[in-house]
Amino acid sequence: MNQRLVWNFEINAVPLLDIKTLSNHERENIKWEARYFWSHHEIICLTGLDDSFLDLSRYDIKHREDYYLLLPGNNYNIKRRREELQYKPLLQKQDNICGFGKKIDLYRDSPSADLQVETLSKKSKQINVSKVAFIYKFPTTPSVKLELARLLVKEKIFFSACIEGRSQFLVTHMAKHLLPDQVSCDYVSFLKQFVKP
Repeated sequence: MNQRLVWNFEINAVPLLDIKTLSNHERENIKWEARYFWSHHEIICLTGLDDSFLDLSRYDIKHREDYYLLLPGNNYNIKRRREELQYKPLLQKQDNICGFGKKIDLYRDSPSADLQVETLSKKSKQINVSKVAFIYKFPTTPSVKLELARLLVKEKIFFSACIEGRSQFLVTHMAKHLLPDQVSCDYVSFLKQFVKP
């Protein structure tokens, strides 16, 4: 039986995701992300989580106000957050799971001409994303996080889930278990349906 967790997210313990059976894996330099999006009216069931996940005090709560810069012809993950212009380089993509390198602050360091601040301000379209997220850290090695988020984009509410960590195996395995029938989508592809750069 499904139990309501938060917002439109529900959990069902069958079949149980047994973290203890996941062996330790080497920590990779790449941060892997499986990210999913839903409209405000959809109910999302996370498979394999037991009643202990209903205790919201086990989650970190984050509030974010981001401005994504969307470019024509490129799916660069660039956002303005606080006083930084963050670029997350996509290094690999396998089974719709994205592997990102370390974030680069483009105000301090621009890796190429098309990522210069002046170029971005001329060619990009900006879209605001307000986010409230509940983040749970699984006791795996390396650690894997589950982020459940409520997004406000263009005055519409969406929900998002992200499984992220520095082990492709763990992220892929856990994503397939928690959301078996869902297809992962990166932030930029999701946002480009609202704003054509």
